[in-house]
Amino acid sequence: MRGVFLCYKEAAKIMIKQDKGRRIIGACSGAGYKLGLTQAAAIEWAPHNITVNAYCPGTSKTVMGDKYIEESAKFLGQANEEFENDMLKMTPLDRIGHPNDVANMVSFLASKDSGYITGQSILVSGGAHFS
Repeated sequence: MRGVFLCYKEAAKIMIKQDKGRRIIGACSGAGYKLGLTQAAAIEWAPHNITVNAYCPGTSKTVMGDKYIEESAKFLGQANEEFENDMLKMTPLDRIGHPNDVANMVSFLASKDSGYITGQSILVSGGAHFS
């Protein structure tokens, strides 16, 4: 949490000093997203027209996601496929995320189209987690 706080703080400091930059986008885990911190930062820097949001990715088809599936399956004494199938049963969209799912959310949060969104921690998990 300290790392996220320091990144938010330093980014805002530079944006305010330069009077440029309007988006702070944090990355938080789906399980431990920093909702309160993101909301507090959004309130703090709203007078400077800076929006603060976070994206919280679920499991994706990446090296890290594959490692999570492998280690979790091993811990539970399951085959990787069995663990992945169990995980999909708890994911309403019935698929593992793709890196583009997260990239598209970040691109949107960085765009002008998101100018009226602030203080949000957005889960990108296919419905496996809800806020």
